[in-house]
Amino acid sequence: MRRLPSLIALRFFEETAQHLSFNRAAKSLCVTQGAVSRQIRILEESLGEKLFERDHRGIRLTSAGTRLLPCVSEAFDLLERGTLAASSEKARRRLVIALPPTFATQWFSPRLPLLSAALPDVDLSVRTSPTADCHCAIRFGTSALPGAYSELMAVERHTLVSAPSLAGEPFETLLRRLPHLHVLHEGERLNFWSDWLNAADLPGDGEDDGIEFSTLEQAIHAARKGAGLAIVDRNMITEELANGSLVPLSDVQVTGPHGYWLDIARENVQLAHVQAFADWVRQQIMVAE
Repeated sequence: MRRLPSLIALRFFEETAQHLSFNRAAKSLCVTQGAVSRQIRILEESLGEKLFERDHRGIRLTSAGTRLLPCVSEAFDLLERGTLAASSEKARRRLVIALPPTFATQWFSPRLPLLSAALPDVDLSVRTSPTADCHCAIRFGTSALPGAYSELMAVERHTLVSAPSLAGEPFETLLRRLPHLHVLHEGERLNFWSDWLNAADLPGDGEDDGIEFSTLEQAIHAARKGAGLAIVDRNMITEELANGSLVPLSDVQVTGPHGYWLDIARENVQLAHVQAFADWVRQQIMVAE
């Protein structure tokens, strides 16, 4: 049995070593800088060696990192050639997936280049509601789907955010002055605001007021424009937090009760391209945490 470090950590190491920058590596990999740093730390702990030296001028490879880099690059080159050769002998397969609208736009779309690289022989069809020909679906909910393989992939982590132009005032003042942006699900307001105010030990006065939106994406866009304050799942605003178009106003964070579930019909569970997609989603969520 092979004893190898995480392949994800090795891939992140290669990209960071090529750029000699955590920030540029993160942009290339379409993840956050924190995710890159965590994977490098995991790899260093696994090897028992420091791979990068860090100082005010930036980062550079240690002697251990210098020895490791050509081996890792050669191994990934070989894997790439092998997978390309294997995929050229297979018929292309269509993968039909259903995604909630905000998940599709905010989480999935920025990672499409990574998915295309991971599943080069798959033609993708994305729907915003399940149809009879769907192989699998990502669903917003609180429990498993009866009669199917159903796996909780990520739990919501709600935080209070606003446009950066509003961040200079105390958030208690902003809470009184600005509209609360609410999200509807099946025609009813989700309890984002009441749960967050309770966790922050703040009164719920005025939580019934504000502006309602049919999707979280609409509320995110309104918050970016300074139209009000929003309680948003951090999983859905990775890019906005990274580029500063949204800023957190408090350290208070509420986990759950909703999350994103991967549902696969029993007849599709053993399909290789469905399993590959499920593995890819797990990996992406792991590196983003």
